[in-house]
Amino acid sequence: MDGAWVAQNGFVWQDDLQTVSPSIIDAFAPGRRAPLDWDDGARLAPPRTGVGVMREVAVSGLRGSGVEFGAGANAMPIPLDCTVRYADIYTLDELQLHEYEGQTTADLLRPDIIASLDDMSVISDGSVDFIVACHVIEHVSNPIAALTNSWAKLRPGGSLVLVVPEMTRTFDRYRELTTIEHLMEDDAKQEILKVRDGEHFREFYSLAFPTPADQYESLWRQKWAEAYPIHYHTWTYDSFSELIGVLTAPGGRLADAMVWSQPPLDDINECIEFWFALTKPEA
Repeated sequence: MDGAWVAQNGFVWQDDLQTVSPSIIDAFAPGRRAPLDWDDGARLAPPRTGVGVMREVAVSGLRGSGVEFGAGANAMPIPLDCTVRYADIYTLDELQLHEYEGQTTADLLRPDIIASLDDMSVISDGSVDFIVACHVIEHVSNPIAALTNSWAKLRPGGSLVLVVPEMTRTFDRYRELTTIEHLMEDDAKQEILKVRDGEHFREFYSLAFPTPADQYESLWRQKWAEAYPIHYHTWTYDSFSELIGVLTAPGGRLADAMVWSQPPLDDINECIEFWFALTKPEA
């Protein structure tokens, strides 16, 4: 919460607000950040002053009820008039075992749904107004199938919001860029997908997370057997834009979607991601 949010929501600092101890805050269930209200003008020309602002703008057009995948301890700042359920491949207990550096147990959201972008069978087609996935699509073995399935779950006029890591600014920088041809082959041929999954694990633990030679073979095979959610694929803003262009073209899986996107911020030390919001045509 910042001064702009306090003023926008009609509060007066000190008169309406009070400081409470961290122990009291920790007693409440964690939730999403309270965002500023952003108008259509902000979406057309985002201020690009920080990652938090860009995330707020990316989800500012959402309405109704939906699902956020993989929120962990850092839920997206979905507008407060929306109803959101949280989905993850792990239960809360399992999330605690897989905490990332910098996360704390008190910040972890309890998933309402155990599901993934790979398998959304527990969500009915045409039943949600939005799906949000922040730093999730790269963990999916078959992104084209995941995007197609997400699209099917949306009501007409619904939106899919994706926050995607820019590979050149992450530990993926030494890996090969995933091509559209690669993704299309994965989607079309399950036998190729299974073989390539193993190749992704070998590459990940060789180039993204270099592993000592005496541990390398056993580690990548163990993680592959566990279906550990590595970064299967890598994108830049330009390459992901190309993928979305193919999928949203006439006759594509996401045909006629309205696409909003923004490249990473200029500061490479602050920003490692880019943003897409795809809106389904009204019926």
